[in-house]
Amino acid sequence: MKKLSLLAVVFILFSCQKGDKEITYPEVVERLTDLKTLATLPEPGEESAMWSSYDRKSKIDPKTGEFLNWEANNDGFQPQYIRKEGDNEVLAEMEGPGAIVRIWSASPRDGKVKIYIDGKEQPLIDQPFIDYFKPSISAFDFPELVYETNARGFNNYIPITYQKSCKIVAEPGWGQYYHFNYISFPEGTKVGSFDPNPDEADKGALEKVNKMFAENMGELPYKTEGETTRISETVAAGEKKQMFKRNGAGAISSLKVRVNINDSTKLEEILRKAVLQIKWDGEEEAAVWSPLGDFFGTSPGWNEYRTLPMGMTAEWMYSYWYMPFADGAEILIHNEYEEALDIEMEIVHEALEETENLGRFHAKWHRDLEPLEKERWPDWTLLETKGKGRYVGTHLLVWSPKGGSCTLGGPGHYWWGEGDEKFFIDGEDFPSTFGTGTEDYFGYAWCIPSVFEHAFHSQTQDNDNMGYQPVNRWHIIDNIPFQKSFDGYLEKYFPNHWPTQYATVVYWYLEPGGTDPLGIVPVEERYGYETPYEVYREEDVVEGESLKIKENSGGWASTNTWAHEDLFKEVSGHKVLVWNAKPQKENELNLGFEWPEEGSYLVEANIIKSKNGGRFHFILNKKELGKLNFQADKDPGITEKVTLGVVEISPGLQNLKIEWIGTADEGKNMKLDYIKLVKQ
Repeated sequence: MKKLSLLAVVFILFSCQKGDKEITYPEVVERLTDLKTLATLPEPGEESAMWSSYDRKSKIDPKTGEFLNWEANNDGFQPQYIRKEGDNEVLAEMEGPGAIVRIWSASPRDGKVKIYIDGKEQPLIDQPFIDYFKPSISAFDFPELVYETNARGFNNYIPITYQKSCKIVAEPGWGQYYHFNYISFPEGTKVGSFDPNPDEADKGALEKVNKMFAENMGELPYKTEGETTRISETVAAGEKKQMFKRNGAGAISSLKVRVNINDSTKLEEILRKAVLQIKWDGEEEAAVWSPLGDFFGTSPGWNEYRTLPMGMTAEWMYSYWYMPFADGAEILIHNEYEEALDIEMEIVHEALEETENLGRFHAKWHRDLEPLEKERWPDWTLLETKGKGRYVGTHLLVWSPKGGSCTLGGPGHYWWGEGDEKFFIDGEDFPSTFGTGTEDYFGYAWCIPSVFEHAFHSQTQDNDNMGYQPVNRWHIIDNIPFQKSFDGYLEKYFPNHWPTQYATVVYWYLEPGGTDPLGIVPVEERYGYETPYEVYREEDVVEGESLKIKENSGGWASTNTWAHEDLFKEVSGHKVLVWNAKPQKENELNLGFEWPEEGSYLVEANIIKSKNGGRFHFILNKKELGKLNFQADKDPGITEKVTLGVVEISPGLQNLKIEWIGTADEGKNMKLDYIKLVKQ
């Protein structure tokens, strides 16, 4: 009997070591808000990866390791998938135990997407792809987790669990572009089942998260037994001052900072020249080193926003990342501004008895690291780190004053957001996360610069993609565990001299003794580095991109389209109204714009002619203005200023009607830069 008992104990211990444990569905849902557990170093078998519609022409030769077509950018247009089964497309396949934790698309449509789990013949979910982003089933009826951003990105963060396997199949007409982020649990884990019609416990867990995001965003999202220390210090110009120090083992769970100044116009410079440093365990090198504003997730300046782990309110910049330490913590401010700064901090911290399996929080700012070998173009390094840990977030500040085309124009002719994210884990040969565009990584789509904020991502300025673009992405339930190394990159097609310049803060947990290669950036390299550029704008005109599309009976029309970069010096604001007519349609485009003053006006226009240009008839307020030929013998085309005629105008809303008057074998494209009304 004693021998049998000993064997039973050994068996139990062996089973536990293999990772045998149970995670209920509500416990999976809790990971959406669980910032504290992120500090726990990953177990073997914990993984995070993504299936997406990236361009499959990008490959790595398995024999030579050579990067092939690494710049390929036809993401989503074929569309991209694993394989076909009849007319259907297999978009993703995963082995369990695991969970889909993020679904994203730029253009979900009515074709069905089916999710099969655990080898079952009947799909768990079988509905049009567009309905994955609506309250189409009870499990999706949580608007803080299932939504379209102001910037046209469709997102679904409802965890969909599986025990053995998951397969996602799309029928024709499902749409364009997809991400399926998923996590894998250690072998032997029993994971609670997802139900499209959740029971009371599962629904309660989702309701709790949804309510927190809707009503309590900006508040500390977890309980702590810690004490609060409030600090108010003057930091002299050039001084590096210790603001907070704690000995022993513990953790910081909340860090809030504000700078008290009289002149708000100086704040942008101050937040870039004042540096936050945090050191753990008596280390000489800081694990956190960042300009103050950038660390808190937006720059330049103070841009109010709220997400789960970071934000800026009217009163505070806040961070709720959980930051454990074994032998002391020290927070410093280095003031490289030319005047003294009055800085307040509010720090919540607690003692810990056990820190053996906890990583140290790292956050580092940089602009450009050493360029990669030529064959890796257009990869731009976010972070290369070694050891065990988790990647948890990216703040990216883009400076791109020219703007840039969303269309494929070849190397050097891309909008900045074209670049895919590529994450290599533990030295893998091909990245297990390979995205479809930088703006897609940050949760929006189609170059839309609109400000938005949700728990896991945000865009905090709108400069119409011609200037600063600050964006965040936080990996919480979809954090990226690594056992040996993490190598993360974004594709950056535009070079710095375009100018398109990046600055980033990368956030991750790393085991003590792991390799953090990122160091200090001198003040002259982090403030005022942006290459200036003046966008050409014609005065006193109605821009094509500002016209309101009232009715379109033809083909595709857009007021959010960039002219080709070769024409930027001749196209006002760099954007145009584009319309492509469609045979067998009426092909009328009705546009509106406001005009304040009555009078007789000469109507002029700046148009772009191209190889696919067609013939169009212009009518303003029922007055026929003439017929224009948009055809040219070369691309990207030529601009031409034209005179259309004289029109009597009354104040208020004006109606510009454009008709395609070509034939099926003629060009069908029209690009309008602006119209100009000159009073007679």
